[in-house]
Amino acid sequence: MTIDNPHAETIRKALDLLKEYTSNLDGWNLTQEKNGVKLYTKSDGSAFPIVRGETVLTGTSFTAGQVAAVATSPGCRKVWDEKFDVAELKQVYSSNEILFWSKVKTPWPISPRDMVGVSLRENPSDDIAYSVMSSVKDASLPDVSGCVRSHLFISGWKLQKTDAGVAISYITQIDLAGSIPAAFLKSTQQQIPLCAGSVAKFIKENGFPPIQQDCTAQLVNETFDYGKREHVTRLDGQGSTQFFISSQMYPKGVKVTLTGNGSYTFEEDYVRVTGIDGPTTISIKRA
Repeated sequence: MTIDNPHAETIRKALDLLKEYTSNLDGWNLTQEKNGVKLYTKSDGSAFPIVRGETVLTGTSFTAGQVAAVATSPGCRKVWDEKFDVAELKQVYSSNEILFWSKVKTPWPISPRDMVGVSLRENPSDDIAYSVMSSVKDASLPDVSGCVRSHLFISGWKLQKTDAGVAISYITQIDLAGSIPAAFLKSTQQQIPLCAGSVAKFIKENGFPPIQQDCTAQLVNETFDYGKREHVTRLDGQGSTQFFISSQMYPKGVKVTLTGNGSYTFEEDYVRVTGIDGPTTISIKRA
């Protein structure tokens, strides 16, 4: 089931731009290489530079889609991005499009920055995956007291299988808004692209969170708590779904708890849930 996305044009333009930016290195300026990540900048004529990080996750252990799961999961991001604070899913338009609110940490006395945006994922094959986010204005999510609303022009990932492994490209252009010390702004712009390397390090050490596939019910919400290794999915309507489980994340297997109508099986790294009928919550955590 899908719900009309009022921000569909905005996020699809962002996806097209992400594909254009990551298609080659034309117009990108290499600024430095740090911790195995090449850092680039590019200007589109605005006051806000576009920054880019490039690295390769070597080996054949992971697919592009699995790396994308780590890159886009707020539960994983709390581990690999020290500036990330929280993200909340506010509306699911389809299995690949969501409206979200998120907040990033800032050092005192700088006010925390938050944003409202839409994310879109495209994973046409195991060999390539895209994920993009862009700010939108939505009447259901007004300004939050104590936060300064930043504007995310674009933030996105391209994950592509290569002979060496999975090439990771991460691009961001953001207006943090308000008054910000120049030193902090410069430091932030330099650190953002390094997230490409942080994602590679995370998946090498931990594997990936449960990946939902082939869902025919309506997705209501989805969260992952890395500390508890718990993935919780709320569904509605009728249908079935399945989750691909990382044996590295769950070396001793998983414990599944299902609340609502339906039944599940766990075999060959898959948790399969059938007979969903009405509100249903699926919890997957380490055994």
